[in-house]
Amino acid sequence: MDIDRLIKNWHNKASEEDYFSKFVFEYLAFIAFLSKKKFRHESSDRNVIQKLKQDNPTKTAYLRRIQNSKELRKAWESIKREFDRIPFHHSNVRARWNCSHRRLQEQTPEERTKREGVIHSLEDWENMVEFLYLVRNNLFHGQKDAEDERDNFAVEFGYKTLRELVELLLEEAEQQQVTTSNTPNMARSNSDFFA
Repeated sequence: MDIDRLIKNWHNKASEEDYFSKFVFEYLAFIAFLSKKKFRHESSDRNVIQKLKQDNPTKTAYLRRIQNSKELRKAWESIKREFDRIPFHHSNVRARWNCSHRRLQEQTPEERTKREGVIHSLEDWENMVEFLYLVRNNLFHGQKDAEDERDNFAVEFGYKTLRELVELLLEEAEQQQVTTSNTPNMARSNSDFFA
């Protein structure tokens, strides 16, 4: 990889409103939400991502959103098609495709034999989350070129799919806040409620 060209491309992209910038800002919102609100006791981004893969309520809601949103479904179909053609990988890190466990060693034999770097179906939550994390890793560790067609594809569709997930997470948090604020204070006596 030509680092000088990469640096110039990043410098030029910094002045444009493009999917690279949008993805970065959306990912920052995403990881801040997960690490500061949803999974506060996790010590690393990787652990937060693995916890999200295990979060069945969010999984169910997001997969429902894919089914109900033509635009989101088309985005994931495009990603699936592209990665069926050429699987998506991070060059420096052992990714956790097909793995929602905290450690890779916990993968089942079935999980180990599944093809890596692809979205197996529009219900493949754990690999959808892994895709978003690897776009972030590639981008933040200098592995994405703003002028490369495939990199542009990954970042654009990463942004489009991540945006919907962040919106869902924010809606869940808002709903939880409403529910919590409507819950009576249990420290008060029962007579306060029946007066």
